[in-house]
Amino acid sequence: MRRLFYALIILCFVLVIAICGFVFYYYPAKLRPKNDYRDASALLQSGEYVSAALKFESLGDYSDSAERAKNAWRAAADESFDAGDFAKARTYYLKAGQDASVVEKLDAAYYQMGVKYYAENERVEGENCFSCISSGSRYLALLDPVRISCGERFLEEDDLESAEKVFSLCGEASRDDIADIWLKKGSDLLLTGDTDGAGDCFAKAMAYTSDRDAMTRVTDNRWYAAGIAAGMAGDEELAEKCFARMSYSQH
Repeated sequence: MRRLFYALIILCFVLVIAICGFVFYYYPAKLRPKNDYRDASALLQSGEYVSAALKFESLGDYSDSAERAKNAWRAAADESFDAGDFAKARTYYLKAGQDASVVEKLDAAYYQMGVKYYAENERVEGENCFSCISSGSRYLALLDPVRISCGERFLEEDDLESAEKVFSLCGEASRDDIADIWLKKGSDLLLTGDTDGAGDCFAKAMAYTSDRDAMTRVTDNRWYAAGIAAGMAGDEELAEKCFARMSYSQH
């Protein structure tokens, strides 16, 4: 009986050690990662991309978990992008690796975020997004039209200072277009009799144009026409102000 008793004690001890080994080593090291990998794959398959990505990331270097985590983040980012949530898409793309296709979609997300900010006349926030676009990206060529559109909205509100801040961010290729915008704004102000405002706009048009002689002739013609119109309306004071602004002696 004594031998049987000791044998049972030894057997129980061995079983405890075996169970502890299973619980504390074999299951965490072998079975649990396998189960978690299977669960992560199921989440990915069902379209729960963020949960799948987090699950794969928790597996570290188990199998191809790291690569599948990136794929899951990419899927989550694409889903958010298509839904118009560009800020969330940006966050997910940053976790999806640095291959060329991901970088291009990240640039697209930054561009769309900037467009949304500019549509709300939030210039600083828009430029913060645009500054994150990678060098050489095709989206860089699309920035000036967004800026110019915002600047024109400021001009419609007679906020010339904000318009100039936006226009000054544009590249060399856009300067003549901006010159024409300032010329138009100056001409509109001149029709209302605002010679000071018109003069400021014409000066900015001159600063942006690549052909200062041609711009001078155009603005002189505007001043001259406005002066003639004012004189015919009997407003000699306004007529003299207009003629005095001319660069060439046409009056």
